[in-house]
Amino acid sequence: MPALTVAIENPAEAAAAVVRQYAHPRDQALLLALLQFAPNDKGRVNVAHRIIQCGDSYKSEGDSRCLSQVADFFWRNLILPVRVTGGKTPEPRSRLAQSGLSSAGDVRSPAEAEAINDLKTVIETASVRDRHRCVISGKLDPESIADGPSAFSTPSHGLEVTRVAHIIPFSLRDSSGAASDHLPSIWTALECFGGTDLGALMHGGINSLDNVITLSATVHRYFTELQVALDPVSGSPNTYAVRTWGKVAPRLGLPKIVKLTSASPGAPLPNPAYLALHCAICRVLWASARAEELKDVLEDLEEVALLAADGSSANLINIAIYRSLAFSVVEA
Repeated sequence: MPALTVAIENPAEAAAAVVRQYAHPRDQALLLALLQFAPNDKGRVNVAHRIIQCGDSYKSEGDSRCLSQVADFFWRNLILPVRVTGGKTPEPRSRLAQSGLSSAGDVRSPAEAEAINDLKTVIETASVRDRHRCVISGKLDPESIADGPSAFSTPSHGLEVTRVAHIIPFSLRDSSGAASDHLPSIWTALECFGGTDLGALMHGGINSLDNVITLSATVHRYFTELQVALDPVSGSPNTYAVRTWGKVAPRLGLPKIVKLTSASPGAPLPNPAYLALHCAICRVLWASARAEELKDVLEDLEEVALLAADGSSANLINIAIYRSLAFSVVEA
């Protein structure tokens, strides 16, 4: 077996060499994407060290499974959970009541009910901070003009219902429910790849103002489906390049650059580290050659979830994992 020629002083390049020499073809694109698109140097080094250790294991023991295990670890605990639980921000009980819907099927414990109802203040504050507009498209929520004058001119960017969404999904909060067994691995993967401490988001921190963002219904869909992201512009605080992937999102006519501002003095803006992590996860998915596979997995997910004991995010994640592994077995 040829010796690696890349100096260990550059762990990302050394890890990439390991991937190209030893990884299964199915795993190569995902592992290389993790190295390339980690949102900062610390995250890149974290991923590189895991891969290099596998290279050492291969050379000493001839075991190629380690690299597949690293790829599966990040697929199961980084890409799948964020994609599956994205967009699952629940409506506070008061909003559900106003809409005539019942939350009984969604709330499974007093603690969960409290966490959901705590969202009411967060949603209202974030909406005011963001001027009741989608921070990307600029479209104004028509509900914000309900009590205004009857002779109202349509804003230049137009009108569309908005939603306040979590950047790091609400469903990944610490809980005592069915998802609790899987959560430590998910947060480990997020912090490893993200190269940042996410401890502030656990427990009630998931509802922090810097982890929520106002989006139009259309942009919200593609943001949570990992087809729209905000990429921090270096040297320009709170300024982001709008990135899009897939067949539809690039055709939405979204601006190339947006600058986030607050209409509420003292209200924190979305955290650039969280947005950078979300954007990096999008990039990995679309560079991994697995985006269409994941789409096929999720098309059947809701129907299959009906067979589960409940509709919890843990079940959704596990079903997605099992379905994804089925693809792996077929292609191996």
